[in-house]
Amino acid sequence: MLLERTRGGGDAASQRVTALLYDDLLRLARCASTGGRVNTLNATSLVHDWYLRITKQGAASISNHEHFLALAGRAMRQILVNHARERLAAKQGNGGPPANPGQTDGAADQEAEELLGLDAALEQLEKLDERLVSVIDCRMFGGLSGAETAAALNLPAAAVEQLWLRVREHPQTLLAA
Repeated sequence: MLLERTRGGGDAASQRVTALLYDDLLRLARCASTGGRVNTLNATSLVHDWYLRITKQGAASISNHEHFLALAGRAMRQILVNHARERLAAKQGNGGPPANPGQTDGAADQEAEELLGLDAALEQLEKLDERLVSVIDCRMFGGLSGAETAAALNLPAAAVEQLWLRVREHPQTLLAA
């Protein structure tokens, strides 16, 4: 019912939806911003960037909780990739201080380069298998479980598990596609 009010253009309803989803969003952001990498963008910053993005598009574009989770995983990847691009552009003299001055610049720069490489590989892979990339976005960037990913993508849990198994067993082959 609240989502229906946001579709009617209700700013208050849209803000309430975002507030209700904030805990989920923060959990996803923590997974996306720390997943074993050097932390160049903290979870709070990631949530803030996502919030700005969704308010531009309007929460009305979210059809349900599962749709929100799927969108959030993809958005987390896009935000992290944009942050990596900005970091490397700043390194090349295009202005701005380092994103996290207390951090070893070399490690953060390497992370940014690796993330851009991964994103490019995922864009190529998406041309061959869009579902597989959606599963990667949900699991890797959104931090969703297999069941959450299945619900978010409206896929059978067994299909999600099979796709995720392909990623875990053959990551280099898939990303070289």
